Amino acid sequence: ALAAGWLISTRPGHRIEGDFLEREQAFRVDDWLLAQATTNTIAEQRARACLTLGRIGDPVGRPALIEGLASHAPSVRAMAAFGLGLMEDAEYLEGREPDQQAADALLVALGDDERQVVAYAVEALGRMRWKPAAEALTQTPAPMVYTLTALARMNARELIPWIARALSSNDQDIRWAAAVTLNTMRAPCDEGIRRSFSNLTRDRNAFVRAAVTQGLGRCELDDQAVEALRRSAADPDPKVRIEAAWAAARTGDERVRELITALAGDAHPAVTEQAAGLVELAGGAARAHWEDRARRAGRVLDLRSPLPTLPLPVTKEPRETAEPFAPHELQEIARRTGRNLVMETPEGSFPLTLDYEHAPLAAERFYNMAVAAQFDGQPFSVLPNDYAQIPAKPSSPLLTPEPSPAPFLRGSLGMVRASRTTDAPEFFIALTPLPGAEGRYTNFGRLLAGDDVLDRLRSGTRVLRIRPSEE
Repeated sequence: ALAAGWLISTRPGHRIEGDFLEREQAFRVDDWLLAQATTNTIAEQRARACLTLGRIGDPVGRPALIEGLASHAPSVRAMAAFGLGLMEDAEYLEGREPDQQAADALLVALGDDERQVVAYAVEALGRMRWKPAAEALTQTPAPMVYTLTALARMNARELIPWIARALSSNDQDIRWAAAVTLNTMRAPCDEGIRRSFSNLTRDRNAFVRAAVTQGLGRCELDDQAVEALRRSAADPDPKVRIEAAWAAARTGDERVRELITALAGDAHPAVTEQAAGLVELAGGAARAHWEDRARRAGRVLDLRSPLPTLPLPVTKEPRETAEPFAPHELQEIARRTGRNLVMETPEGSFPLTLDYEHAPLAAERFYNMAVAAQFDGQPFSVLPNDYAQIPAKPSSPLLTPEPSPAPFLRGSLGMVRASRTTDAPEFFIALTPLPGAEGRYTNFGRLLAGDDVLDRLRSGTRVLRIRPSEE
């Protein structure tokens, strides 16, 4: 045993990382992996094994993750909670009931001394839709974005008044997350919520203003709400003006209908495109159009939607899974610290950085596809204020998903899911923070600059090419 421990402790880090990657791409749980999660003397490697067990999602690894929640090492407890969340989310999407033992262990973890452990336990209980925990989630020190996202997953409608009170927080991230949660849950727009939404159209943060403007589209408008929508239609940020056009169309209120026509002549092309498509719609037709938008967004973001998510492009031949990386290739990938690319479009260029820390397999696949011109000439499909999606060419294979704790922020790069065990050869750029995508979609990189170019993207805009930044 001592000799085995010495061999593990002296094995180069990139080699053991390659061993984890080999099992992830094969979706294989074996005795070696279970031993890494439970008996490895190095805490960070036990934590890494917990992440691998969660990514694979095989319930045979659940006891090891539950055991990990009792570890003395905070990093192991945190990754055990995160791994259980991934596993239970996969079980939910397969239509299976949540595991009672996992829920009990996670409820205990809500009282952990480490805030990160509590945050991942809150997230995991949300992923397993464990509604009996909803009230307890409101009493923890977890960041409110984690709590609100979990409550949305649970559809904890009895806590809508508590969520609505978060709209008055001094923290802009909490105000934004509360508005997004209320919109996701389609909470009834009572007088208090309508007043808060209206007042927050003056918020300093554009993401807050966009979220509450979208929420006003679900409300019966009073004079204050009408004035708020007019303010949003004149907002300096184009994403707020886009939401104002949608909200005005969805309400069908004649007092704000002229806003749509005015926005159809907006100086910003993305605003013009959206508003022009809404000019002829009103009332029921606009609401149907809005619901279609919500359904399309749900293919990536709806917290209660089943997989598969975004559909693959229609091809004559079924896609095959990518050839697995060979062991020596995995060792090389494990050594990499990152790569940078430049995406060129007619609207301008984006510098990209690939995240080999959180998603090395996806980062390497994307790099190889990009330099092989698999995305060149492909069109964006843009869902305003949510994401811009780009498919690879039809010959591209399916990939291995790598969900991680990395947050989806504006400019994050994510892979589209094809099934529980595969990613499509398509990626999306987050146009807004997407807490609902975290831990379900592979986050493999981000934009380094080009925020103004991102706002100008429209459906049909094509990728000219993606090249290494050193070219």
